[in-house]
Amino acid sequence: MESYITHCIAGFIAFDENYNIISYKLFKEEEIPQKIIEINQGKLVSEEKDLIETIADDYDTIAIESTNMISKYKELKNHEKIHLKIPNSGGEYLRENFEDILAKIEFSSSLELKNELIKNYTKIARLKMKESSEEEDKLLIQAINSIDELDESVSKLIERIREWYTIYFPELDIIQNNENYINLIAEIGSREEIIASTNDSFKLGIDISDGADIENEDLEIIIDFAKSIQHLQKSRKNIEKYIDSKMDKIAPNLKNLVGASLGAKLIAHVGSIKKLATYPSGTVQIIGAEKALFRHLKTGERPPKHGLIFQHPEVRTSPWWVRGKIARTLALKISLSVRKDVFSGNFDSNISKDFLEKVEKIKKDNPFPKKTKKRREEERKNSYLKKSKKYKKKKVKKKRRKK
Repeated sequence: MESYITHCIAGFIAFDENYNIISYKLFKEEEIPQKIIEINQGKLVSEEKDLIETIADDYDTIAIESTNMISKYKELKNHEKIHLKIPNSGGEYLRENFEDILAKIEFSSSLELKNELIKNYTKIARLKMKESSEEEDKLLIQAINSIDELDESVSKLIERIREWYTIYFPELDIIQNNENYINLIAEIGSREEIIASTNDSFKLGIDISDGADIENEDLEIIIDFAKSIQHLQKSRKNIEKYIDSKMDKIAPNLKNLVGASLGAKLIAHVGSIKKLATYPSGTVQIIGAEKALFRHLKTGERPPKHGLIFQHPEVRTSPWWVRGKIARTLALKISLSVRKDVFSGNFDSNISKDFLEKVEKIKKDNPFPKKTKKRREEERKNSYLKKSKKYKKKKVKKKRRKK
């Protein structure tokens, strides 16, 4: 004999072959939203386990309407009788006769049912929103996006203060390091004091500046502006440290492979670490190169070999003829490391070591660029043109000699 198990907002219900209710296990009213979320996450709740063990001895097969893997039921009594079927006949019967069945199991009346459904699904939506907002990778995404915006803002502000302060002290523009430049203005300010305070390791080589003389209130506002930029630079460093610690917690394998910054950018571009874990390595390889990919699909140009992962030093600094192979290898390792972070949580230092070993092998096996078919054809055409030009020149010379 076959039995069917399915679930709804009330709990788990078991039917026989004639769709008679054999048994049921209802959720506690206050636990309904949480139980529904747990089921959607693929967890086995206590009500489902209890119902299976209750009917297992009396039936030959138990068809469960579930998206779970069959391996999750192996610990249960008579697990060999269980098989998964979506949808199963019992589930379809329940959905067709929803109100009648809930009335039979004494869940609620028709009017109460509508109110109960509204109330519980509102709670489920709130719990899902709360769960989503509590995900740590959302905080990481905001942090890495803040870094990009700070870099853009600070770059523009430094350009502005260089133009502004050059009116007063043009000789200081020799300092290329922006952080040192801002620190000198914010902490000292006066050009006379900067000239006097420079030590042997840093000499401007001047005694008097050719800049314009300005009033104290003009200098004070420039110094105040420099302090604001200095504060933004410190904020950027603090956010970098925060990203580093977050990546240690959320994705240690990914951080060990590509670094905290690039790892966070990959997560931010996709939207979450769970999404990144579901992507195939071919997609990971071109994350960030979507425009080039669509151009390839539209015009037939060469497809992109790498996207954001070009920022990895092993890809960026490698010869052009092996970058594609190294990018493909890195994408494979990124997929592996992210899946380990999401699904197992175990740190594996061998992923990074294995990648570096494969990079060395790729470089060793490909010391020089290989000629492509297209390149060979071009070389043949060029050599043919050169020969034909030489042949024509010889003919012209022969004609001149005869004359």
